[in-house]
Amino acid sequence: MSESFAGIRVVEVAGWHMVPAAGAVLADFGAEVIKVENPAGGDPQREVPTPGVPESSSGVSLTIEQSNRGKRSLALDISRPDGMAVLCRRSPEIPQS
Repeated sequence: MSESFAGIRVVEVAGWHMVPAAGAVLADFGAEVIKVENPAGGDPQREVPTPGVPESSSGVSLTIEQSNRGKRSLALDISRPDGMAVLCRRSPEIPQS
C-alpha cells in the first residue's frame, strides 16, 4: 500500500463504523492513527456482532477489527478535565500554528 500519508498523525475520537473505517484507510496509506476510546466500554461497535460472520477466535466482532486495523489506541475519559488535557496536548514534534 502507498505511504502517501506517512508522517501524518490522526487522532480519532469517534465510534461506530463510518469514521473508524475512514481512519483505517488513512492508516492503510501510512498515517499514524490513534483511536481514542472511552475507558467505560470503548467503541459501542465492539458489542455488535457481524451479521452472518462468526466472531474471531478472540471473541471480538470482525467489524470492529476491520474498521480499526493499523491503529494504535488509547482509553481516555474526555468528559473529565484531565482527560481532555491529555487529548489536547501537542506532541513535541508537531509545530505550533
